[in-house]
Amino acid sequence: MTKLEYRQLTLADVEPAAQVIAQAFVDDPLTSFMLPFKATRVKSLVRFFRVYGEISIKNQRGFGVGEPLQGIAYWKFPNQDSMSISVKSLGKFLPILFTMYPIGYFRAKKILERIDTFHTKHANEPHFYLDNLGVLTSARGKGFSSKLIRPFLEMADTQKVIAYTDTVTESNVRLYEHFGFECVEKSRVANTGITVYALRRQVQ
Repeated sequence: MTKLEYRQLTLADVEPAAQVIAQAFVDDPLTSFMLPFKATRVKSLVRFFRVYGEISIKNQRGFGVGEPLQGIAYWKFPNQDSMSISVKSLGKFLPILFTMYPIGYFRAKKILERIDTFHTKHANEPHFYLDNLGVLTSARGKGFSSKLIRPFLEMADTQKVIAYTDTVTESNVRLYEHFGFECVEKSRVANTGITVYALRRQVQ
């Protein structure tokens, strides 16, 4: 088994985790499409990932590497239900309404629907799902992605279940293939310039 070099995030990590993943996603094709104005993109992403991160961490889905944090992964395990959102958490979505994010969400609705369709199609059995992975640009090439991926794939193999993820970044496909994922389908979403890649990893 791989030595555990990641840690499970706590609520004290919500803000630094939001900063890390927002910076990691600043040039991501999907977020660039959703939020075309780069000057305000990071601010909008931080607000979104504060809420998303808090809910994920409360549901024990957040993991990080580095001290201070330099890489973040949000994994859903086979035995976990859909994330529960409390009434209090719903109120925390309000700041997002005052960013470009709601407009971006509707702008990217076809892309997000394609991602959901692929997920249902290619991982309709119990599975480990890598929902988001982000490493700071300054920390890339240090093996942080491996520390946030490999241990969970070993868990999947131990439990005899598949792992699944998706991406809209072509270079990420090669990264995931390195860990045993196979691109099982790709689809260009009309009038967006975005291609969605579905990646599934069989038990090994």
